Amino acid sequence: MVKYDKLIAFLEKIDPNTEEVLHFKQIYHSYTKTGEWQPTYQVFTSGWHNIEGAMLMTSERKLDADYRVYVTATTERSLRELLLAFPRRSVGMFRITEKWIEERMHDILEGNSVQTDSGTYYRGVKRGSHAEAEQRTVSKRKDAIASHIRKLASLKGKHEYSQFIVEGEMMVERAVADGLPVETILYTANFVSTSDGVDFLKRVAEENLSCYLVNDGVMGSVTTTRPVPSIVASVHLNYPPFLAESGQLNFHFSADCTLLIVENVSNPDNLGMTLRTADAAGVSAVLLSGEGASPLHKNCIRASRGAVGRLPMFHIPTTNSAIEQLKESGWKVIGATASTEYNLYTIGFISPTAIVVGNENSGLSEETRECCTELVRIPMAAGQSSLNVGVAAGILLYELARQKLTQS
Repeated sequence: MVKYDKLIAFLEKIDPNTEEVLHFKQIYHSYTKTGEWQPTYQVFTSGWHNIEGAMLMTSERKLDADYRVYVTATTERSLRELLLAFPRRSVGMFRITEKWIEERMHDILEGNSVQTDSGTYYRGVKRGSHAEAEQRTVSKRKDAIASHIRKLASLKGKHEYSQFIVEGEMMVERAVADGLPVETILYTANFVSTSDGVDFLKRVAEENLSCYLVNDGVMGSVTTTRPVPSIVASVHLNYPPFLAESGQLNFHFSADCTLLIVENVSNPDNLGMTLRTADAAGVSAVLLSGEGASPLHKNCIRASRGAVGRLPMFHIPTTNSAIEQLKESGWKVIGATASTEYNLYTIGFISPTAIVVGNENSGLSEETRECCTELVRIPMAAGQSSLNVGVAAGILLYELARQKLTQS
């Protein structure tokens, strides 16, 4: 439920004089007196404990679109959550307020910038829900659709097409429910043997997603998973570098941000659990560094339980360059290691904070430990000297979240 007083306060702090904000405030003032929205607004907010982003949508009649949209956000995550909430098949005219927001729109939407009498807008529709959606049968492995999905089985193909694959009923249905930019769905006759499967396909057809009925042979050719899943889907994902070519941060943040840096985690299941934990702990983004497992590995995607695709992720070859830029931008960077006397519960977290966790066996590299502004260890009873990286990340991130709550 939207708390309009907090929303108004957020908008006044971020964009007090923007035309759309002034208009919304007038309409809301009228609503408090009459109980009716004139015109009708669809309002979305993002953020865990506080509002970090807002999207205001009204019907659009003059321009070639379904909605005129004002969207603003203070973090990568808050913006992504809002864009994922934009309805499929609908065309939006998004007011361009900041360059970084326009750049991130391309991750979720396909479209282009247009100039109008009212200013510059981005006219876009959610990826995968364009007007050329198909509903047909694919019976041959050489079919262009099957060939394309097969290419996404390799890491090279995933990066080349900026897509990854989700497999199985739960993961595909969750991807659709979360609003991810689903490009293509393949399913077998077994999936539509139940009423739930039939109902799901009706819903995605209404959202204008391309769906293809394939036989077991074709499905078995596009995935190495056994037993062969009854449904798979390709999802668009941009996995950008953390630093721009200039060396500056390619990452938008607020003073209250939390970033998780994952260095050289080699097991994709461990990486997936770590991403799932980071998602639940409300991090603004995750930075993956070094030569660890890819977040696009199918085991990581499965273990992340939807975090891959929903959570902003960035990459960098070496951790040190990222840490140096973060420190220059006012970040506190805390490395988790057993090689320190400082106990997790004896330090105070100061935002913005980046927490660094390392390889399952060797922990953080020596160079990374030297770059961090502070090192902490997680206290443990006798008998164990280390924790699973996902568990360790959870302990650190939730302690940070707890301290934030007590300070607010």
